[in-house]
Amino acid sequence: MKSPNFENCQVGLTKDGKIEKVSNAFASWVGKGANDLIGENFRPFFLSLEKSWGLTLPKDFYRNDFECFFPLSPESHRSSIGIHFQNVCYSSNSVISLSPALAPHDSLKKAFMGDLMNDPRALANTLIRLQKAESRLSDYISNFPGIFFTQRPDMTFSYLSRGIKKLFPMEHAELARNGGLFLSKIFEKDRELFHKELNTNGKKPETFSFTYRISIPPSDQIIYLLDVRTPIITATQKLLGYDGVFVDITRQAIAEHRLSNSVWREGLATLTNGLVHDFSNLMAGIYSISELYHGMMEKDDPMAKGMGQIKKSAMQAQKLVRRIIDLHREKPASRTVHDLRLLLKDQMDLVDIIIPRSAKISTDFEPEIMPAFIEETGFRQVILNLVINARDAIERTGRIKLSLKKVKKGKVIMKGAVGEKRIAPVEGAEIALSDNGIGIPVEFQEKLFDPFITSKPSGSGSGFGLYNTKIFIEDHNGLIGFSTSKGKGTTFYLFIPLETEEEEKPSQKEKRAKRATRAFIKTTKN
Repeated sequence: MKSPNFENCQVGLTKDGKIEKVSNAFASWVGKGANDLIGENFRPFFLSLEKSWGLTLPKDFYRNDFECFFPLSPESHRSSIGIHFQNVCYSSNSVISLSPALAPHDSLKKAFMGDLMNDPRALANTLIRLQKAESRLSDYISNFPGIFFTQRPDMTFSYLSRGIKKLFPMEHAELARNGGLFLSKIFEKDRELFHKELNTNGKKPETFSFTYRISIPPSDQIIYLLDVRTPIITATQKLLGYDGVFVDITRQAIAEHRLSNSVWREGLATLTNGLVHDFSNLMAGIYSISELYHGMMEKDDPMAKGMGQIKKSAMQAQKLVRRIIDLHREKPASRTVHDLRLLLKDQMDLVDIIIPRSAKISTDFEPEIMPAFIEETGFRQVILNLVINARDAIERTGRIKLSLKKVKKGKVIMKGAVGEKRIAPVEGAEIALSDNGIGIPVEFQEKLFDPFITSKPSGSGSGFGLYNTKIFIEDHNGLIGFSTSKGKGTTFYLFIPLETEEEEKPSQKEKRAKRATRAFIKTTKN
């Protein structure tokens, strides 16, 4: 079948499928006069041009809207060009529109492309389609939350999408020339896994995926990457490289970390519940016996003071062990009003155990009550996280200071902290924990509260302590900040809103109202 010599042509049909009107372009293509075609039954005439079209064109196509592609070659799998056929049905007739077109995408992949070169219009349509496809693909790659890549066997990259600049803003270009650079970014403990996966799956052209960690300069932040790649294998089983995509799944890793941490806590609580019960019973016996003998002794008895100390230590030991267990038990996050001053004083027992004996810790708490609506266990964990960080930053003879003060609404808070000046949005308490340690390196300061960020040696920190602290404080409508100086130390600031009579929480008001109502009814009855 010869190629169409028109851009577009129309044929009008009667309601029973006969030609009622025809354009000159169509008549010229089929080699007949326009008037000679009127009255012809369209389908038989159209199929006389190419019999293979009968497999595609329904007998009663003119009764409904119909659209399809008719290849010019009887071997449809070899034809890259053809006719786009569209019938629009009306109440009393129908109109057929025909125009030269490229084969559909799936057919075009298998078609003989030589006939495209002989048809300028088909070639133009091909370029337009390629332009649209390229534009669509570019938009997809730009918006996709991942990095597309083509990697050679030597680990250099022949292609990396623009997302790589966010991970390695200074070194992305070097990845095309230096395969060792990419390997050096993989977390040291995960490199063996990386090589093992490539050796195991790189011999067959099947897609595989695995996860590993990479280190992002300059702060060496840890990112979890999902690596999905397909080996490019020749017919002689030679590996040419890989096509694939990197996806940052750090948030998913955080969720998994929290889940595993929760399971670990539950397991620890189950394991230690029996132990703490037995230990408490032993300490209760020691306490009872010491109390008995201490009561029987005279005040001037030389053993009285020692027995009194045994009694006091036994009681403190029971409290301390139960407090440790509470910190590792996954409890519902119930919030109540607590005096921050008393919570901090109560926490000093554990703090004294955490820091070296040769180090010094001092406190400066204002004497007035500071009631805050908080979750107690989470608050205790926050303070311990900050103390542990301070302990790791100081020398064995270092100093740590914990202070607490009330701040009125509108006053400046966190004086000297990194960032913009901050004002207390409400009346609250400012907790400051200072140390005279080494300070926080500049490259870590910008992302200090991000997950997987730690300046401690490899394996010494999870990178979640400050992240969890920030989440807790912000969840309580508070603020967090820090100031640091190289070689002089660091101060972390926590601002927590306080409960006031003017700004009680609705739940607290309702409870007090109910209590007042019950008291009023009781008084009336009496």
